[in-house]
Amino acid sequence: MKKYLTVLFLIFGIFGNAQIVSNETKEEETQIVKKEKPTKPKQGTEIYFGVSPAYTFRTLEVNEGLFGKSIGHRADESGEWTAGFNLGARTKIHDFLKLEIGVGYASNKESFDYTKTDSVYRYNNTYRHISFPIRIAYTFGEDISFYGGLGIIPKAFLSMKHEETVLDPFGKEQTSTTTERDKFNMFLIDAVATLGTQVKLNKHYGLFLMVEGRRQLTNNFNAQSPYIRKAFALGFNIGVEVYL
Repeated sequence: MKKYLTVLFLIFGIFGNAQIVSNETKEEETQIVKKEKPTKPKQGTEIYFGVSPAYTFRTLEVNEGLFGKSIGHRADESGEWTAGFNLGARTKIHDFLKLEIGVGYASNKESFDYTKTDSVYRYNNTYRHISFPIRIAYTFGEDISFYGGLGIIPKAFLSMKHEETVLDPFGKEQTSTTTERDKFNMFLIDAVATLGTQVKLNKHYGLFLMVEGRRQLTNNFNAQSPYIRKAFALGFNIGVEVYL
């Protein structure tokens, strides 16, 4: 009888140990599978969206020759603040260099104000464009990095909006708005310089804050216009970026 009991205990012991070993093996396999989940590496590319408020004005010269005429009251025009926006991508081309290409909306503005007790003549002109900024940027740093860029901005001219305010016969201000496309060059180029910082919030998102200066290299008007107008801007470029 004792022999039978001893055999039974041996059988239960063997199966019990086998079950424990089997369970431990399954747990180890499960842990190994969990540890081996692949993570997608970052590609060094940034997608950005920014807004660019800036003080804008222009240089204005007489177009010497058959079509030129005196600048007149336009010499008393003033610059104005305006804003644009841009969307694009930055890609590393070297350890400290990035190529930036984007598309956006850009504008520049001028105004004139003659206001007296019995006379009002005010206007502002807003020159509107689709812009295609292209920059080479030098950067260094990790979570907070320095950014310095130089480039050009080809622009496609959309229109010039003219808003004019005068007094009507009853002494009340009357404002009218017109849109012009004649007499303007359809393709323009700016030079641009940017200096600022990029702040990485986490491995997916970040912010950028930059000071930016732009100078138009080509004339807003065509060859038959009485003036040569070249715009400039000094302001900011602020936005968010996503790391791919």
